Amino acid sequence: MKKLLCMLLAALMALTMASFAMAEETASYKIAILTGTTSQGEEEFTAASKLLEEYPDKVVTDTYPDNFSSEVETTISKLIAFASDPEVKAIIFVQAVQGAVSAFTQIKDSLGRDDILLIAGVPAEDPADISAAADIVLAVDEIGCGYQVADKAAEWGCDVIVHYSFARHLSYETIVAKRDAMKMTAETYGIEFVERDCPDPTGDAGMSGAQAAVLEDVPKVMQEYAGKKVCFYCTNCGIQVALQQAVLAAGEDAYYALPCCPSPFHGYQEAFGLDATYGDIEGAIVNLANFLDENGATGRFSTWAIPVNMSMINASYEYACAYAEGKLEGKVDEAFLTECFSTAAGSEATLGKYTDATGTVQENYYLIQFSPIDFADYVG
Repeated sequence: MKKLLCMLLAALMALTMASFAMAEETASYKIAILTGTTSQGEEEFTAASKLLEEYPDKVVTDTYPDNFSSEVETTISKLIAFASDPEVKAIIFVQAVQGAVSAFTQIKDSLGRDDILLIAGVPAEDPADISAAADIVLAVDEIGCGYQVADKAAEWGCDVIVHYSFARHLSYETIVAKRDAMKMTAETYGIEFVERDCPDPTGDAGMSGAQAAVLEDVPKVMQEYAGKKVCFYCTNCGIQVALQQAVLAAGEDAYYALPCCPSPFHGYQEAFGLDATYGDIEGAIVNLANFLDENGATGRFSTWAIPVNMSMINASYEYACAYAEGKLEGKVDEAFLTECFSTAAGSEATLGKYTDATGTVQENYYLIQFSPIDFADYVG
């Protein structure tokens, strides 16, 4: 009996030591994050820096060169350096500029690190190529945003949607698809869809000329559709500032559903002279909501509750930790990934899948969409 008891105690001690060893092994992992500098992507850089500050023993970060298109080898070497550390169990690359496909392929094949979870956000390379190299690919649901603008305009009771763009942008497949989705949905609601040309900011007039043109055109549109509610949209990032200012000045019948890149920071702070506090997203939304409230416009503007690139960093980190701790079965768990994005945004997230022009679905290429916010909920 005494011998049996000793054997049981020894077995228990062995199990306990094994448990401690497993716990220690689980805890000793790193998540690597590669972003641009503040000049290339302040939102994702800030998100990565905040995670590094919160989890210095778990997070490692680096930045790719500002001239990334001509310094691809530098970007690749930084990703390879991450993977050369055996404690790194996941690499999050946002924005995934040129070099992602080559680096991820080398990490799997040359380094034999198929155990690393590879996540590419905002990919710059061919969808089929990046889907084959990465485990998970993340991008904005551009077409879904087209539907969303029309849905929001209908919710506001708008009679017209005005779509500003120019020839160069209308040569891009995703921009045209977004426009077509917006137009089709508008027509199902009985909303008139109007396309207006604006100068290309890369042309002779430059950005200032393009912004000036929109500032001058919005009042003309409101006069042309006097007595009707008009929702405005523009495909260019730099023109958002002018469009937001023009819509605010146009009065109660002018609306603005989403920036071209939905975010509480996209244009708004510069347009209205507010501080862009990237470290306090809700605080920035509250400041914006209060400004709109003071100007009687909380019900005429909307956006998403979090910059989508920032959500990619935060959601991917939560997902990567679960992977590193053995909580996922395999590398792709769509339900949990959706949950991570909903948590990151503080609102419901929807993930679709990329389908190319031939109808081929890239099963690991996810398109992200959040629900538009109501600024009235943040006033005070």
